[in-house]
Amino acid sequence: MQHVDFETIKITVEGKGIDFPMAKRLSEDMVSTIVAEPMLIAWFDGKKGEEHPEVPECQHKPGWIAYAEGHGGRVRVDVNDTDYRFIFAEVADV
Repeated sequence: MQHVDFETIKITVEGKGIDFPMAKRLSEDMVSTIVAEPMLIAWFDGKKGEEHPEVPECQHKPGWIAYAEGHGGRVRVDVNDTDYRFIFAEVADV
């Protein structure tokens, strides 16, 4: 599978704890400023250790990242470093 250099946005939220839905909303808002029709295609919840999609057969990198690389992933958003990570594609590219 190919390696993709995602455009990366880093968001840091200090103070009150941030949960997955809030992190997702912030990410969607940020990406919508640079991608006309963003579509969330992969994510990782570092607090719970959950990823989507799960791709267990991928052994060279986390499966959710490999999936995003192969399915038009363009922008990655890291919220509070490794707490939450989201990868978006442009609808027209999928």
